[in-house]
Amino acid sequence: MPDENKKEPHLVDEILSDFAVYTDPKLLKEEFCGLLDTASANTNGIKKYRELLSNVRYAWQKTLRYVSYFEEFYPPDGNIEKFEALNHHIHAYLQDMTILKNKIEVLLGEMKNDIKKVASNKDEIDVFFKAGVEKTKEVFDGVSKHRDTHHHRGMRFLDGDLLKAENAHGALEMFSTPIFDAMLNQKYKPELLAKFEKEKEESFEAGKARWIEMAHENNKQVSGYLNELLDGIRPNLYQFLNIRPVKDIIGASEKRV
Repeated sequence: MPDENKKEPHLVDEILSDFAVYTDPKLLKEEFCGLLDTASANTNGIKKYRELLSNVRYAWQKTLRYVSYFEEFYPPDGNIEKFEALNHHIHAYLQDMTILKNKIEVLLGEMKNDIKKVASNKDEIDVFFKAGVEKTKEVFDGVSKHRDTHHHRGMRFLDGDLLKAENAHGALEMFSTPIFDAMLNQKYKPELLAKFEKEKEESFEAGKARWIEMAHENNKQVSGYLNELLDGIRPNLYQFLNIRPVKDIIGASEKRV
């Protein structure tokens, strides 16, 4: 039976592995080392795209960890309210998703310019990469709606449930002040405090659950899109770098044996 825990490597890792091997063929077993045509490879280009793709990978991997942040990262001592911590995670998440989008767009822009230097069908290359940029914007559109406008205008993004939790917490703080407490109906106070404590906790839990689910779904969508994007641009990129997928070279060699 197949190992369900064994996952196929993401294409970003496969491409970075190819770059690493062409940079240092000694990484391969001796019987495979001589199969690579490293003399013809565009070494400067490999170095450039190894850095660009590593930046994309780092930004992507960072966004994947937010499921854990939303699930687990809350101060145990109570100095910071849970809804405040979640709000911090949300803002950081939206920013890191935007950074990933920008890194992908930079990669596409650099590739378009480089490939056009060697391609005869320059108009088709323009159309291809324009479509890639538009698709990237489409995939990250939800994040852009949440963040870009308010970020540049200095406004604060507010999650509806966390706003309810924050308002309930504010009410509880207000009730604890001596001046306000002196005016309260003390018989009604326990019921009132319980009401706002419940509202604060339930609103936090609702917001937390929604962002965990959202991060799960975004992880699947963005990871799948990144794999699809790299699969589409890989042939042109490898042609520009004058390299071939290492697994194809090794596979062809093993078939001949």
